[in-house]
Amino acid sequence: MKKKIVLLSAVLLIAIASAFAINGNLFSSQEEVPEFLLTVYQYGGGSTQSGAEVVMYNSSGGIIMTGTTGSYGTCNLSGNHATDTYTIKAWYPPRPYDGQFGQTTQYYSGSSVSPTITLGPNY
Repeated sequence: MKKKIVLLSAVLLIAIASAFAINGNLFSSQEEVPEFLLTVYQYGGGSTQSGAEVVMYNSSGGIIMTGTTGSYGTCNLSGNHATDTYTIKAWYPPRPYDGQFGQTTQYYSGSSVSPTITLGPNY
């Protein structure tokens, strides 16, 4: 009887280990997408700006992503982007009532990047 229990336990353990080997294990995370995290600063660069409208364009001028900065002045633009030079523009407050603008360009080749934009004076 003990041999049957040991044999059954061994078979069960091998089956569980095989399932983890085929589907990944409990401790691995999903495929990581490189971080593309924009930070928008207020005019003068002293503080971050929440609530700014953000638009990301590829080198052909096509809109890739849009967003709004959160409470820390950041906007996550992460995604499976192609290698390219991107133009990122920010308006505060959001258009059509904007009074400040800023932009930057960022070359992206698949590694994490953290571009920044400092808004210009009120216009």
